[in-house]
Amino acid sequence: MNFKSTMLSSAILLALVGCGSDNDKNDNIAQPQMAKFTLGVSDAPVTGLKAVNVVFDSITLRTQGGEEFTFETREDDDETKPEMVNLLDYTGDDVFALLEDEEVPTGEYQWIRADVINGDTNDLTMTSHVVYEDDSIEPLIVKRKGNDGVGEIQLDGFTLNQAGNEFVIEFDLKKSLVDPQNSSEIVLKPRGVRLENLAESQDIEGTVSDVLIANCETDNIAIAAEDGSFGHAVYLYSSDVETPMDNYEVNENETPADAPLATANVVFDSEDNQYEFELAFIQPGDYQLAYTCAAHIDDAEAEDQAFTLHQIKPVTVTSGEDLTVSFTLSE
Repeated sequence: MNFKSTMLSSAILLALVGCGSDNDKNDNIAQPQMAKFTLGVSDAPVTGLKAVNVVFDSITLRTQGGEEFTFETREDDDETKPEMVNLLDYTGDDVFALLEDEEVPTGEYQWIRADVINGDTNDLTMTSHVVYEDDSIEPLIVKRKGNDGVGEIQLDGFTLNQAGNEFVIEFDLKKSLVDPQNSSEIVLKPRGVRLENLAESQDIEGTVSDVLIANCETDNIAIAAEDGSFGHAVYLYSSDVETPMDNYEVNENETPADAPLATANVVFDSEDNQYEFELAFIQPGDYQLAYTCAAHIDDAEAEDQAFTLHQIKPVTVTSGEDLTVSFTLSE
């Protein structure tokens, strides 16, 4: 073998060794573990409305390290249109899927944000809006800095594991829908919205006796609505609240400690011939559950002095088990 061929062979060998070294280095770099992420929306309804149509444009997740993952939310039959969801169609534990099995890294996340197309009176059919019982329509907006027609619902702090990552954004419309005076817009405040992992939450469902309902209405006849009706609902509170209050606001983005954590309407089921309620996506723990017929006077922003709770009872939500509760006159 001559000198030139020896040098050439040596050069090729060194190049191959060098490439192998780079690959070894890359192989030693820890790759992030990935998870499947599914996200839906649901709501605890409010009275007086036929539809609460929220137009979702995108969902963004931000890791603790500052990396962001954004997914557009589009209608199945037209990918040019952002997803419009009537929240009143998905109450209790019914969920509308915005994202399904999207791949993202496991670990701790700073926040998740839903970008919403705010209502526009020039195009209400394609932007967020509410529909009243008389079929009148008003724009629905979520406020944020700037004026670009997009609102933000941002929820903090959650963990993604390798399994069990089916989340739901739960809208408690009694807490979050506000009708400002001297305004033609309805405001959706993130204060009444929470993020829950389906694998880590349970439902509370139950009944309210018709005798108890009649008793509550009799005791509160002075605050009946003009048409004589009442707002029947159940309110969930932390177990350590000494004096449970109605929904009210001190800080725009924070629920006061003595205000309800979640609410649900009491509705009559004609098939079962009874009054029923359902609170979905509740974390295990100790709570107080209260029945009221005064929900119709509960202003989401202010304490209502005439508001009363007719019956309160302690309850415990256990992991892996839904809870059934009955409100009766004998208690």
